[in-house]
Amino acid sequence: MNRFCCVAVIASLVVYLCLLVQATAVNSPVMSEDALLVSGVSHYKYSRFDLYRVNPPLVRLCAAYPVIEVLSESKDGWWRYDVNPLKRSEFFVGVDFAKTRPDYSNLIFKARQWVAIPFGLLVVVVCFTWSRSLLGPIAGFFSLLFWCFNPYILGHSLTIMNDVPAAAVGVAVVFIFVYWLRAGKVIDAFLTGIVLGLAELTKFTLLVFYPLFLVLWLLYKFPEYKSLTKNGWFQQAKQLIAMFAISILIINMGYLFEGTGKQLGTFKFQTTSLTGCEKLEDIPRTGGNRFEGTLLGYLPMPLPSNYIQGIDTQRLDFERGLPSYLRGEWSDHGWWYYYFYALLIKTPLGTIGLFLLAIFCTFFQKGYNVAWRDEMVILLPGVVLLIFVSSQTGFSVHSRYIIPALPFFLIWMSKVGKAFTLKRPIVATLATILITWSIASSLWVYPHSISYFNELATVLPTPEGKNYPKAIESPKTFWQKTKYVLNAGPRNGPRHLLDSNIDWGQDLFNLERWCKAHPEADEMKVAYWGSYPLELTTISSKGMPSANDPQPGWFALSVNYLYDRSQQYRYFLNYEPIATAGYSIYIYHVTPAEANRVRHEMGLPELDGEVAHE
Repeated sequence: MNRFCCVAVIASLVVYLCLLVQATAVNSPVMSEDALLVSGVSHYKYSRFDLYRVNPPLVRLCAAYPVIEVLSESKDGWWRYDVNPLKRSEFFVGVDFAKTRPDYSNLIFKARQWVAIPFGLLVVVVCFTWSRSLLGPIAGFFSLLFWCFNPYILGHSLTIMNDVPAAAVGVAVVFIFVYWLRAGKVIDAFLTGIVLGLAELTKFTLLVFYPLFLVLWLLYKFPEYKSLTKNGWFQQAKQLIAMFAISILIINMGYLFEGTGKQLGTFKFQTTSLTGCEKLEDIPRTGGNRFEGTLLGYLPMPLPSNYIQGIDTQRLDFERGLPSYLRGEWSDHGWWYYYFYALLIKTPLGTIGLFLLAIFCTFFQKGYNVAWRDEMVILLPGVVLLIFVSSQTGFSVHSRYIIPALPFFLIWMSKVGKAFTLKRPIVATLATILITWSIASSLWVYPHSISYFNELATVLPTPEGKNYPKAIESPKTFWQKTKYVLNAGPRNGPRHLLDSNIDWGQDLFNLERWCKAHPEADEMKVAYWGSYPLELTTISSKGMPSANDPQPGWFALSVNYLYDRSQQYRYFLNYEPIATAGYSIYIYHVTPAEANRVRHEMGLPELDGEVAHE
């Protein structure tokens, strides 16, 4: 790798780390972060893993480590700790802790850095190394840029959620597994087992790696079936089994062997698949177990009890379904194409163009492809993860669930970087333009990357004609028009996706800063979508806005409330916001005349002069 490429890689890494640190400090705590942090503290304090069992504990343990001494001393926040899996008491405990700790936001910022920086560096190193080893240094540099400036990554790296860490450890274990496939060394199998166990401690989605690794092994070794002796196949099969056994040991160590060996028939499950009930309504409140009283029921489980119970609890959400939103429509279930649609409108168009360019180079250009087996082990994990997540149609709320699949596609796309070494000026120029477009589009929205939407969010039609906020201001000058166009994606994002795709509570501190700069808005009513308590800020909230009852005054509403299924605040779309906090909180100053205009449109009586004046 030449000196210029080394300097470019180091500079990009420095910029990436600066962006991570800045984003973790600027954005307010998002939904569930308080619950995740106190759950991690409970693991250290009580050596129990009941809280937030719907995800494995590794990321929570990393996040809680720098604040364990501070939070574990508190005795006031644990009174609602309940081991009942249906009560999800981690959310109540999290809020209680936040209310008793004035410095709680600083603790979360410190916890974020212990998650964002190490896991972010891990995935960057793996992506760069893997691409460079197969496709050359420029391709490695491209894969690094794809990851470091991807808005999905910049947005969700600022939280202590499991998605980005799962992507980091997931791509790392596949990378090490490939080394074992090539050489069949015992040390590689041993390392793969350790990292596979760590991967299973980050997110349950990565359980698909067990059957996936078996398939990859068979496909990768198939061309060698004549040269590989029976003893050779047997030795590799033993190493694969040992690999899985080591990973299970690591999982148990992560849970301190809590409940390991518990008989299958003694669990109390809440899903139809594990209770044997036809409907959720038929399941007893205390739970059930289809294996109770059977021979399988006496089988000791090799996994921790809360690992198994957590899978059941998470599965329950998919079986009962959750309200889901897509393209202006609400549903009681999800859509199989939800994540594909989210990728289409939340990935920079430059990145999509690079993906299409990589497809073109793969099928119509020479010199860009590596051996089919290497292409397979890069692409297949990403495809399997994307298909698996898409198949869970109980609800479609968080497109961040596909983040673990992204590194594999980004590494595969980096083949366009070979255009420089192959001296293909047309492809090289096009790749440079597209990656520049992608980075510029992402950084334009930073540090509000959670709310990123590309330009397609503006032009793609949605079923409802009037379902997005009016323009904040009418652009007049050339610069105003340019900013209006560049901000159009996030501004029109609510027409397509809600929840953690745009509004996850990250802009509360931006609203607080706006209120400090505008003291005239001291009588503001706030509808904030987030778990961080408003009373810990300096925002002087006078309660929630009136539901379906337009009134004059100052208001701040999260996007999720504007488009809530109840439509109780949909009437605010008839007003023009005077400002926004980030892209997820809209600020309104409604005059009496404007309130009466909307009341008239809704068929409500007009406010009298005295009420309107107030």
